[in-house]
Amino acid sequence: MTFIGIYYRIDGDKLVVYTFFIPTAYPIDKIKDIKSTKSVLSAPATSLSQRLAITFTDRKILKSHMPLLISPVRQQEFIMQLLSINPEIAVENVR
Repeated sequence: MTFIGIYYRIDGDKLVVYTFFIPTAYPIDKIKDIKSTKSVLSAPATSLSQRLAITFTDRKILKSHMPLLISPVRQQEFIMQLLSINPEIAVENVR
């Protein structure tokens, strides 16, 4: 079982984030960059030390200046899948 109903899925050209089993889809072609972060902000991320901050090319996607914080279990594999859909994503400081 996933931690408190938080999990992520790549569905075609969308990154789908499930929080308490409620899906929210984000366009992968609008992802600007992915960075490793240790931010403690509330987010659909179960880990405090292995988080990724995803920023988008359009602030209207999140309706915020803040990035989307997630913590996929297999980060490198997850990032490679995103890059296979949008090779323009800049990846910084990810282990």
